[in-house]
Amino acid sequence: MKKILCLLMATLLVGLTFAGCSSKEKGLTIKEGTLTVGMEVGYPPMEYVDEDGVTYIGFDVEMAQKMADLMGLELEIVNTAWDGIFAALEKGEFDMIMSSVSITPERQEKYILTEPYISNKIVLAVNNDNTAITKLEDLNGKKVAVQTATTSDQFAEKTITDGIADFEILRYEKITQCYDELKLNRVDAILVDEVVAVGYRDVSKVVWRNTEGEPMGICLQKDNTELAEIVEKAVDTLYYDGTVATIATKYFGSNVTEGVRVVTEKPVIEMP
Repeated sequence: MKKILCLLMATLLVGLTFAGCSSKEKGLTIKEGTLTVGMEVGYPPMEYVDEDGVTYIGFDVEMAQKMADLMGLELEIVNTAWDGIFAALEKGEFDMIMSSVSITPERQEKYILTEPYISNKIVLAVNNDNTAITKLEDLNGKKVAVQTATTSDQFAEKTITDGIADFEILRYEKITQCYDELKLNRVDAILVDEVVAVGYRDVSKVVWRNTEGEPMGICLQKDNTELAEIVEKAVDTLYYDGTVATIATKYFGSNVTEGVRVVTEKPVIEMP
């Protein structure tokens, strides 16, 4: 009898375990009733931790919450180091990455990248009192900080290989570390996304902008087309009703998203 009871309890536990999670075959998300989003929470003002040391805030965070609300889902943010965030998506640790992901041809080959939800450019930032650096060519012999494994990191490498300037690249895990080093004059400049540089105007200034745009999109697994379509509609809805403009003004001081998406009709979001 004890063996039978143990077997019944084990069977019940297994059933409860599978009932509490879902797969791509069972639904749109990896966890039923939840939109699970991978973010590298250390990229202000896009995604960072509030002064309480616990609460996640930022442009991407609020956008993701509004999108989850439109879908009728709970939001769960999975804080993940940038250099491992794409591998984590491939392993199915979250539904999508919404963490300042630049849209590149290489990434589009491997993943679904939505249409841009915010525009961006790589910029060169220096301390406010620096008058010696005004362009890429002025970086000769200097120390330049970048966040490792980012498009800014790749751009720094290309700047050297193209013979534009010869400088030392110092790579850091988080962009906040790059700015800490700049404040202490341990580096001369930072190559960084413009959307981030805006948040550091009190301590640094942008002296050069790339002429090529580098817009950002939401990244999903290649086969997750159904969720991708709903995500696009959710972003369009937030543009349509002015929510994006409000969030952008809150974090950037102005509506830097103006003209990125022009939506004339409110989309209809239908969850299966």
